[in-house]
Amino acid sequence: MTTTPPRPAQRPEWSKTVQDLLIGTTRGGGDPTALLSDCAALGVAAFGATLPQPATAEPLAAAPPEPANLPRPAARAVLQAIMSVDDEVLLTEWCALAKANNVVAEHRVLPALLALGTARPGLRAAVVEVLGTRGRWLATTRQGWSWASGTSPLTDEVPLDEILDLPSAQRVRALRRKRKSDPEATTAFIAAEFETSRRSADRQVLVSALETALSQADEALLETALDDKASAVHDEALRLLRKLPSSALAARAAARLDRGLTDGLDVQTDELWTTQPDTVEQRDLMRDGSEKGVAGRIRAAAASVPPRYWTARLQTDDRGAAKILRKGPWAGALLRGVADQLAAATDPRPWAVAAAETLTGMEQLEMLAALPASVAEQAVVAVSANWHYDLLDHACAQLPAPWSPETTRALLHRYAALPDPRWRSGRPPAVLLARGDADLLGANWEGLTRRWPENSLELEVLRLRIRLRESFAPPADDRG
Repeated sequence: MTTTPPRPAQRPEWSKTVQDLLIGTTRGGGDPTALLSDCAALGVAAFGATLPQPATAEPLAAAPPEPANLPRPAARAVLQAIMSVDDEVLLTEWCALAKANNVVAEHRVLPALLALGTARPGLRAAVVEVLGTRGRWLATTRQGWSWASGTSPLTDEVPLDEILDLPSAQRVRALRRKRKSDPEATTAFIAAEFETSRRSADRQVLVSALETALSQADEALLETALDDKASAVHDEALRLLRKLPSSALAARAAARLDRGLTDGLDVQTDELWTTQPDTVEQRDLMRDGSEKGVAGRIRAAAASVPPRYWTARLQTDDRGAAKILRKGPWAGALLRGVADQLAAATDPRPWAVAAAETLTGMEQLEMLAALPASVAEQAVVAVSANWHYDLLDHACAQLPAPWSPETTRALLHRYAALPDPRWRSGRPPAVLLARGDADLLGANWEGLTRRWPENSLELEVLRLRIRLRESFAPPADDRG
């Protein structure tokens, strides 16, 4: 039943009852029992809420059975501990190991995993792999969890002709996923849309999407984009063309280097770099202002040829070519350009070391961020000999986890040799313990605690990583 709102005649009665309560029956007279009864009746009439309507919704159907294997108790306990410390890297590592071992999360943690994936889209790819049948069923019960249900269309399932209608942050990612799944149709769509698209922002998105599965077949469209009036479109196309080692752009840049530099790598007198750039060269320069002047133009040419150009011209290997460039009069400009081509080098380490001497700290980090993971690990180890703590920490944070044992060992020694910043005195580097090889770090536990005695939180992460690996390891009797 529901209470009815007080009639206007009841309001004076309620006001008088409140006054009588404040005065009290001892001083004001009256019957205490009657006063309390009036208070109860009139108070409910004045302030009582309407009772909720009876529920009419049908109860949910029973959850389907989970055919997949569930993790062992040790792995479940590790997952609970990881979620309590709120470590995204560890959670991603747990999900990867669970997927590799063909197990899914147990039902008790499914709501928490779905909530994490909803709040942090970057975790969704990892979380969705361990939800299992029950997790996907549970995701259908809330609109906010629909990303994991398998029933709502994902961004990569949006039709090609609707992708440019997506929010700006999703368009490039959606097109790149399409390039992976259906490269032929997506490439044809990009070419057709680029030709007719009026908005420069759309043309920039289309060009950026070519970075996934970039190949020589994309050169014609990228060359066309170099003539685009929008600087952002031009510069994005030029950036991608420089990733094609056998492009016409690389041939034009090599011709300029042959013509513009002497055998001693100095500028030729009365040649192209002593005059203003012609329209063809201007087309091959970034319009963002970073490639102006003689040094900028030399840097642009060096950024457009693969390192093998230098090994062939100087008739030596990567180490020898890097050494020669470092001693030349235009070392800074040339090595800044070569830094953009490290991923194409047979041995990137000598080039990285040579380039690091001419780059600023931020430029060094950008150089490392552009490298494949295995190459970036080698480069960080090679160039970080004289780095201070903060620069090393920033660079290590860019390396995908987990690191190889060799990289972990080298960076452990590098960190140990550096003085701690005042604000981290006595505490181990968090990125080292969170991303380094867990087995190698575990074997060096005594040395870690001796070098960094203030280690409760950081070592707890390492303990979890060691427990994580052990929890998914086969039982001893299964290992023979």
